[in-house]
Amino acid sequence: MIALSAAGAARAQGGRAVLVLIEDFDLAPRLEALLRAWRDNPFEDIVRVPGRYTEHLRGAPDRSRGTRMFFNRIRIKRGLRTETMATLAALDATLLPQEVWLGNDRKVETQFAMHLVARRIGEPRPGRYLDDGLFTYVGDVRQRPLVRRIDWLTKRLTYGGWWQRAEQAGTSGWIAECWLAYPALAPPVYAVARQRAMPREWFANRAFLRLCVAAAREFGLARGLMRRCAGVLVLPHSNQWRDDPKRVGQMRECLRAAAAAGAPLALKSHPREVGIERGELLAAGDAPVLPALLPMELLLPLLPAGALLVGEGSSALLAAHWLRPDLRVRDLGLAREGFAVRARQVFAQLGIPLLEVEGG
Repeated sequence: MIALSAAGAARAQGGRAVLVLIEDFDLAPRLEALLRAWRDNPFEDIVRVPGRYTEHLRGAPDRSRGTRMFFNRIRIKRGLRTETMATLAALDATLLPQEVWLGNDRKVETQFAMHLVARRIGEPRPGRYLDDGLFTYVGDVRQRPLVRRIDWLTKRLTYGGWWQRAEQAGTSGWIAECWLAYPALAPPVYAVARQRAMPREWFANRAFLRLCVAAAREFGLARGLMRRCAGVLVLPHSNQWRDDPKRVGQMRECLRAAAAAGAPLALKSHPREVGIERGELLAAGDAPVLPALLPMELLLPLLPAGALLVGEGSSALLAAHWLRPDLRVRDLGLAREGFAVRARQVFAQLGIPLLEVEGG
C-alpha cells in the first residue's frame, strides 16, 4: 500500500521522483516489474535495496547454531545495510531530492535517506509520512520497551546522532507532514499541525484502474472470477487460526452461509504466506481462491459494487472502507485479544460492523 500511495503522491506532486523498495517481502521483484510496465508510472527509476527477505535469502544456506548463527546474522545484516547506504548516498547525490515520502520512519534506511536530504538542503524535516494502515491508528502492539531501548542504544552507537527513536511510525523528528486517510481518528502522537488528508483521488482514477487490471493479468486472475463472487473472505495469517477449531468453524460457517444464499465468497490468503492449499482452506469446497501474493488493495477496484469484504484486524479492510465506500465491509470479530481487538475499536468508530456468524 505504501508503494501505491507513493505513486499517487508522485503523480499528484509532479517533478522528478524515484521509488526505493526495501526488499522486506518476497513480492518486491514482481511489484517492481509491475510498476515499471505501468504506462502511468510516475517514477523515472525504481531502486530495490536489501531488506529482511534478502537477509533470509543470504542466510538460507547457513547451518550454524547458537552464538555462531547470531553473529553470522549480524554480519549479513551489516553487509547488506552498508550496501543499502551506499546506494542511497549515490541516489541522493544524483537525484538531489527535496523530500522523502515513506511509510516507516523507524527504519535505518528511511532515516538515513532523510538525514542525507536534511544535511544537503538544510531542512531538518524533509520527511512526508504516508498512512500505514491500521498501525497508524492502533500502534505497534508488539513493541517491547526493553528491547526497543537496547535497539535504540545499539543504533545510536552504530550510526551516530542522526538516528532517532520513534515510538510509532510517522512520529520521528524527521517528519514534516503526515498524510492520513482518517485524520479525525489519528492518535495524539500525530501533531494536528502536521496532519494532511490523503486524497482518495490518488487512487480513484483511470490510471490506478489500469494498474489493477495489469496486476490481475500478471497474477493470473480472471476478471470473470471476481464478477461471479459476491465478495471476499480475507483470511488472517494462518498462525492466528490454524490451531483454533472454534475460529476455523466460524469461518467455515461464514463460507457455508454465503454459498447457501447463492452468494459465494472467494478466499484470499494473507499476502505474506505462499498460500493455503484448497483442502486446508477450512474445507471450503468450491470457494474460489484468489492469488495469495496479489495485494488486496490492487483487487479493490475490480470488485463489483456492493460486494462483501470480510476479514479481521486487517489494513485491507481499512483501505476497502476508505477507497470503496460502496462495499459492505464486515469484521469477523473472532479474536478476543491482541491487535485484532484494538483494530475492532477503530472499525467501530468508522461504522464497520461485526459479521453475525452462526455459533459465534
